[in-house]
Amino acid sequence: MNQINIQKFYLFLIFIGILLILNLYKLQRISSIKTSNKKLSRWKKDRLVIIPAIYKEIDWLNHTKWPSWLRYGLDLFNKNRKRSYDVYLYQRLDPNSNSPFNWPYCKNVHEESGVYLKFIYDFYHDLPDKMLFIHAEPFKHSFTPIEAAHCIRDDVYYTTINDLWIQNRPWVSKLRDPIDNHTLIYNCAKYILSLFGFDGDSQLNPHNIQPKEHSLISAMCCAQFYVRKERILHYTYEQWSSVYNASLQPYCTSPLDQELPGGVGMKWFGGSLEFLWHVILGLYPTYMLPPKERTTTDLCHSFRSSCSGSLCRKIPLRFLIHELPNSNKSD
Repeated sequence: MNQINIQKFYLFLIFIGILLILNLYKLQRISSIKTSNKKLSRWKKDRLVIIPAIYKEIDWLNHTKWPSWLRYGLDLFNKNRKRSYDVYLYQRLDPNSNSPFNWPYCKNVHEESGVYLKFIYDFYHDLPDKMLFIHAEPFKHSFTPIEAAHCIRDDVYYTTINDLWIQNRPWVSKLRDPIDNHTLIYNCAKYILSLFGFDGDSQLNPHNIQPKEHSLISAMCCAQFYVRKERILHYTYEQWSSVYNASLQPYCTSPLDQELPGGVGMKWFGGSLEFLWHVILGLYPTYMLPPKERTTTDLCHSFRSSCSGSLCRKIPLRFLIHELPNSNKSD
């Protein structure tokens, strides 16, 4: 009798073992399927990706004349897998991307903002960890734009890399909307903010200054900035898509502000965004306090002091202070 019970016990253990093996195999299969279904990112982890807004500033036919900072970040010219940054290059000349413009195409609208929005629209679901959006000639607004980006602290999600501070700039322009008598650039800025879910008037004119276009902007000029993907993902894909699609329309808020892409004249949409990036991605007020040592606006909160190219007390800032409008009145 004891021998029969022992045999039953062993058979029970074998049965339990088989069940455990089958469950373990099932778990491994599920894990393998999840891993295979997970899309691998095209970007190197934690590597900076530079998105330059280039139009005709380079000789597209002659690669040897391209600036060294641009060539360094492109696989075509630099095979070093351990380089410090990559470049994602758009061209704005040929929708078919025929040679020598055999690079991804971006419609030529709204100066640099057209390229910036195109990249976010294209890669919202697979963004690099760190991005640097810059002009075709980035050194016009920054002594060391790329070096400065490498000096940014790890806990910073957005910061400019320029060194020119704009103080007290009003939303004034010569043309007004005949319906509400507000300047076209004020209305365009208000509209863009609304697409991100902001109350445009409250953001642009918190003190209810009249006329509204005399509300002021104070921030670092001029649309060259570092941003992490988490801050871009602060907004939904639908919000970014609405802004991108708005940028492709013939005008911002009125037929009077219709632009000639690539031509001369006021750029209402791009001009508005130039003074809104610190609001949208920095989550700062439109009117910021200027950088000052040992205060919350000290640039050393964003840049490491020991780093070459840092804006932390190593590079003197330039200031452009606008004269205050005559009729700044608050209700």
